[in-house]
Amino acid sequence: MKRTEISQGPWTRIRPLQRDEIDPYTLGAMASAEANWGMRNNELKVTAYCPGILQTGIDHANSFILDPPTFRGDVQEAAFNDRFVKELVISRIALIMRSRYPVTHHGYIGVVLYTSAGRGDEGHQKYLHLHEHEKHPGIYTERERVVLDYTAKVTRNTEPITDEEFAQLQRVLHEHNDQDARLKGLPEDEMDRYVDRQIVELTWLIGHCCGLNRWFSTLQVPDEGPDDEYDFLAAYEEVVPEDIRKRNERVLGGRF
Repeated sequence: MKRTEISQGPWTRIRPLQRDEIDPYTLGAMASAEANWGMRNNELKVTAYCPGILQTGIDHANSFILDPPTFRGDVQEAAFNDRFVKELVISRIALIMRSRYPVTHHGYIGVVLYTSAGRGDEGHQKYLHLHEHEKHPGIYTERERVVLDYTAKVTRNTEPITDEEFAQLQRVLHEHNDQDARLKGLPEDEMDRYVDRQIVELTWLIGHCCGLNRWFSTLQVPDEGPDDEYDFLAAYEEVVPEDIRKRNERVLGGRF
């Protein structure tokens, strides 16, 4: 077995594979994902141990996380919920589960997303208080509050979602869609179906992240540092405000 000659940072349980150790077909899938995500990363390098997962998993995850509204003819296939609320959901799950890799990486992604949209101050407050969003209702919109409440309850899975809570989620999404220029003219039955699409996508996202976060924590996937090809930690410290980084470390408590 070929041993990598590429510089590599510290790891504990599973050593992330490097590009010079991976077969060309899998390497192509990795390169495509790196271009899409904007960084070489240890998530892909650990997933590369199972080429089929890496080759098929990227498009699968992008279809309900990163893809913009995508249509096949008149049929919308992706992006029923916007990226801003999805990123809040992903980071809320990671903070609940105390999973380091998504806490740091999606904290960075979320801050960049809000800043790039000219909403940096808003994003700062939303991410700073996200670990206890329910204690800061004035920071979040009604839709964000209800979606995050749903997210937290499904993630913790200590008691089932009640019919009343589900109906509230439907109502709030419906009211939000009524203000959307693209959706507000839909007939009532089509609007109801669109809300159902949003809830199906949202719940799939929550389930996906819960499983993936256990994978990150169990395998102890490390953040990329100065000895890796891409120094994520340097970018994280430069972009993510110090108070959010300190909060993250308090929540994580040294855990993976």
